[in-house]
Formats: sequence, C-alpha cells, structure tokens
Amino acid sequence: MRDLNATFITEKNKQENKPLFLYTIYDYDGSDTNLYFCEYDTNVTFDSQEYTKFPITHESIGENTKGQIDAVRIMLSNISRLIQAYLEDNDFRGKKVRILTVWADHLDDADAYTEDIFYIDSYSADQDNVVFTVTSKFDVLGVEIPARKYSRNYCGWKFKSTECGYLQDETECNKTLARCRVLNNETRYGGFPSVPSKPIYVP
Repeated sequence: MRDLNATFITEKNKQENKPLFLYTIYDYDGSDTNLYFCEYDTNVTFDSQEYTKFPITHESIGENTKGQIDAVRIMLSNISRLIQAYLEDNDFRGKKVRILTVWADHLDDADAYTEDIFYIDSYSADQDNVVFTVTSKFDVLGVEIPARKYSRNYCGWKFKSTECGYLQDETECNKTLARCRVLNNETRYGGFPSVPSKPIYVP
C-alpha cells in the first residue's frame, strides 16, 4: 500500500493535471554513481536532486491478484547511443530502479510523490530503443550464472581486466575487434562476430 500525502491526492484528482515521472538507476557502473532521468521537456529538480530530461517512459504499473506489482517495461531512446554506451561497459541486471510520480506545480513539496522500487531483471537494445524489464522482487541476483551480453561489434570485457588479458603499455581501447588486432590481443576479444548485426542481449 502506497502512502499518499494530501497534496498528492488533491493533484491526482484534478482532471487537467498530469504527473511527472522521475527515474533513478542506482549504482549503474558499480562505483556508487546513479543516473537521474525525467520524462519531461526540461530538467526537473525535486527534493534537491536534478533529473535530466530524456526520452524515457514506462508501462502502466499495476498489481496482480496477490497485491504484488507486476513486471514493468521501461523504454529509453537509443538514438543518441548514450544508454548503449553504458550497456557496453556495465551489466545492468539486478540494478535498483526507482520511479517517482510527482507534480510540476508542487516540486517544492518533497512529500508529494509516490515511489515504486524495481530491480532490472533483463534488458534488450536495438538501434532505436533500450528496454529494461524490471520486477519489484529482489531475487534477480539469485542466479548462479550471470547475464552475458552478446555483441558482434564490441568486446564485453573491461580493458586490462582478467578476462581481457592485455598487459602492455596502451591505456585506451575502443573495444572493437580491429583494436584487439592492433594490440595483438585478438584471441581474448570478448565480442561475437558471428551474431547478427544488431546487438542481442541475453538475460
């Protein structure tokens, strides 16, 4: 059961009003760094936190017959390749996602919101969109075999990691097969040249 303050209830019942959705993806790169996005045409500051405008939306959040929140899909634009770049470097599976519902006319009231907490269960990407499937249950990390991203164009390893195996003096790698060949490290290339040209993410 969500707790709603009086301001939120009043605004919710106004037919002409529309909610704003604020998204936080926690610790997306393993360094306690969060991503803050808003589904709006300008940046939004709420409770002293700025959320960056971004083409992002999500399916309606509903409850099943047991009163549990069903799995929800969050859709983000991939046109700029911003999210794609994050996915190439990090495994988002299991990351915590918070969706706040707020009102544009009451951004100064830090209590006027509802909050939904999810965890990323799987994700997929193509040239247009990135889709996170999120669940309210924190059991997505309970699998023994971690998710693996399959891409023909990019290596999935962090540069100079144990999996990468490169130990020489170069300090940068764009994670392409061509770069691996230049570095004489082709045998440790973490991509899959035989898969289709569009990235495939296997949960």
